[in-house]
Order: sequence, then C-alpha cells, then structure tokens
Amino acid sequence: MIEFLHGKLHSKAQSVAIIDVNGIGYLCHITSSTYDKCPQNGELISLLIHFHVTENAQELFGFYDEKERMMFRMLIGISGIGPKTAIAMLSNISPQEFKKRIIGSEVSMLTAIPGIGPKTAKRIIVELKDKFIKMADDDMPIEEDSGSSPALNEASNALISLGFKFKDVQNILKSIINTDGPDSTENLIRKALKLLN
Repeated sequence: MIEFLHGKLHSKAQSVAIIDVNGIGYLCHITSSTYDKCPQNGELISLLIHFHVTENAQELFGFYDEKERMMFRMLIGISGIGPKTAIAMLSNISPQEFKKRIIGSEVSMLTAIPGIGPKTAKRIIVELKDKFIKMADDDMPIEEDSGSSPALNEASNALISLGFKFKDVQNILKSIINTDGPDSTENLIRKALKLLN
C-alpha cells in the first residue's frame, strides 16, 4: 500500500502529475485543486496517495489535502462511482462545499457534473448525507460564507452546469457581490458570464 509520495515534480497537466522519486516516475491522477497547489517542475512535492488496483490496472490518485482524499474514498465506495468520476467531481467543487450541498440534498449541484445523472446523484445523497451529518465539524469543516444567499447558490449552480469551474465561479460571484452588493440570480449570472468568458 502506498500512503504518500515525496519527490521532485517531473511534470504536470490539469489532471495528472508525474513525481520523480529516486529516478522512478510515478503518474498520479489529481484534482484541479491539487493541480493549483503543485509547485514548478523540478521542485519538491508531497502527495497523499490512494492506490487503486483492479483486474486491468493499477493507478495512483494523489491529493494535497487529507479531507479531499477522504472524500474521494467515500465517493468510490458508492456503487456506480469510479475513481475517475470521483476525481472529476472533486475537481468541480471543494470538499467543504460538497459536504454542505449533500446535507442540503442539492441534486442539481451533482447533476451539473459531467457523468452524473439524477439517479446517481440521488444515490450519492442517500449514501453520504447521514455520514456527513454525523461527522464532527473538525473532520470536514463547512466553510462559513457570509455572502451566501439563495440567489448566489442558484447562480453558482447555473454557471457550474454551463461547464465553468466551481472555484472560478465562486471567486467571480463573490467579487461581484463585494463590488455591487446582493443582486437577483439573473443579474448575477449575466454579470458573471461577462467576466468568465
């Protein structure tokens, strides 16, 4: 079992990182948030690892954050969710926001992620909601967001469903609200589209 890798970052792409550990290159599938935290090529890097073995493949999935790895392992424990789908889901939304929306039973947030249909989304909510409610806040804290509102959440869901990254959407919407103040869902989407495109 491989718990972590520590070495030099050989190269990275949006969904993979290759780590040189004593002359051996390990390819790790990564989320977009882990990609954003990766150093420059040639610099030292440490990633927490999930070693996934099937009949046809052995794959490494790397995470900068233990909360993200824990969420990944919870997701792949659900029938119908493979590791690539779990990585795609975590690339679209932070573990804290994911927990908050699962507890809120937001099916639309899940179906906005490529490869997740309504049935799968409902199964994820059924299997994870109680676990998240029982979790201590320290296990996976929900980030408090003073700017959160129904209009903000609806605008965020709409923009994510159009294919924009969760982090980009959140940053743009918060910037709009900080500058212009609260607004309707339609106006938030219109303003955000101008900045995102």
